[in-house]
Amino acid sequence: MQKKYENKILLVDDDTKNLQVAMNILKDYNVIYAQSGDKALDLLEKNKFDLILLDVVMPVMDGYYVCSKIKQNEKTKKIPVIFLTVKDDEKDIVRGFELGAVDYITKPFYSEVLLKRVEVHLKLASVMNELQVVNTNLNVLVKEQVSQIRQKDEIIVRQSKISAMASIIDVISLQWKHPLDKIKLYLQSLDLKLANIDEFKSDDIFKRTLVEVNKLDEIMIDFHKFFNNQKNKEDVNLQVSLDNAIFSLKDELNSLNIILNIKGNNLLSLNIVFDEIKHIFNKLIAKSIENFKSSEFLDKKQIDVSFEEKNDTIYIIYSDNANNYDKNLMEKYLLTTNSFNYSNFDLGFYLVKVFVEKNFGLLSVKKTEDGIKYIIRFDK
Repeated sequence: MQKKYENKILLVDDDTKNLQVAMNILKDYNVIYAQSGDKALDLLEKNKFDLILLDVVMPVMDGYYVCSKIKQNEKTKKIPVIFLTVKDDEKDIVRGFELGAVDYITKPFYSEVLLKRVEVHLKLASVMNELQVVNTNLNVLVKEQVSQIRQKDEIIVRQSKISAMASIIDVISLQWKHPLDKIKLYLQSLDLKLANIDEFKSDDIFKRTLVEVNKLDEIMIDFHKFFNNQKNKEDVNLQVSLDNAIFSLKDELNSLNIILNIKGNNLLSLNIVFDEIKHIFNKLIAKSIENFKSSEFLDKKQIDVSFEEKNDTIYIIYSDNANNYDKNLMEKYLLTTNSFNYSNFDLGFYLVKVFVEKNFGLLSVKKTEDGIKYIIRFDK
């Protein structure tokens, strides 16, 4: 039968008459009774109770001993215990409190007294449980905020170091770019001239050299992006910057039949250098394309991008279902300061992290069941 209250109470008394009286008074609660301490402890192991009414005087195992066992058990020690006793001796009462009881009620029972004591301690226990949950949540929140503050402090230190050498390296990258362009032109000319000479027809050394020079050229372009401090921030619509990034990769997306879904608030704007946010989207999509090319047995290739705003924080959530990501490698690319040590390091992709942090954002990478998810957070 459905009770008025959902609370579950354990009533422990060896006297049948006392049990009947107490259960009649507490008829609106879910009451389970035990007529011995041993049975009570067994019920506590198998059930979850909100309150325990415990008789002091019982054969074999008295209430004091049962209470001490309850309070020694991690599973039951927080359940409030009210002693039921015919004694009103001060020493007995004090002993009960010392063992962890929250209250005592003398027999014979008075209906209103028993009901009111039970009601008060059930409410008190509920409030204490709620406080504990709030406290736990606050501790987690504080740890998260402290972690984010530390990350942002590290970002500030790194940005100050980058700013100190930015103009010098920016000049160097531009100086290298000029001879690189000439080398590319010379190689292309040589490749054309030698294409009709039988001795060189099957030799693709110039083509392979040109590929490597193009890679070096791309690195120089990324270096210039990295260290160029001349461009000013502006309010950039995220949807527009994403569309710009997609445009340059549209042919590859179409050739691989990759579906790109864009969700969320398409009016969100971010104060950032346009080329930086475009680079972030461009490299994430390019990395997805790279992994889709080497993925096998995918019936549906999909990229999802969503824009959300919560409590003055903008979230960009990017995911794909390319199922061949190496999580450890992704973390090495993006989450360590020693990324440059890896032979297959991709500076352009690493700049995703740099540009996020340059704008005091946070980037996290999660390996999902189907692929990977990037969560980028910018606080306004």
